[in-house]
Amino acid sequence: MSTLSFEALPSEELHRIRSIGFDDFGHAVRVFVNDKEPGTPLRCCLREAREDERVALIAWRPLHDAPDSVYAEVGPVFIHADDCPGYQDGGRYPEGFRHRQQVLRSYTAAGDLLDTTITDGPAAETDILRLLSAPAAAVVHSRNVQAGCYMFAIRRR
Repeated sequence: MSTLSFEALPSEELHRIRSIGFDDFGHAVRVFVNDKEPGTPLRCCLREAREDERVALIAWRPLHDAPDSVYAEVGPVFIHADDCPGYQDGGRYPEGFRHRQQVLRSYTAAGDLLDTTITDGPAAETDILRLLSAPAAAVVHSRNVQAGCYMFAIRRR
């Protein structure tokens, strides 16, 4: 059993956003059909979109628990345009993202940045465990190394 919990965006929050048609920052949900292979990285189920899947672009604040933190930035994320079952294997690094180089950032519970590193799939769990070994570390965020977009969160179980 893994000592880590890999977290996609919360399904109930995404359902609410899809239902009202606007994200929490007043942007209309932008829906389109994926036409790339590999597709855009989906933060709802932590895999890449397949060709011809309906996806949506929304703004998201990853540090939901620390909205007053100076690090509580808002940025674009892709999700399924329609309800999705979410990420089903929270104890494992998302295999659909393993080929992607990622920036890992560790934060305190108050949302202060502690440390960062760049990792790739084979070394990801080792790097995550190192970042979470700091006593003040509450969460690690994975981000796209090229665009800087938020991917998913990792916590100790």
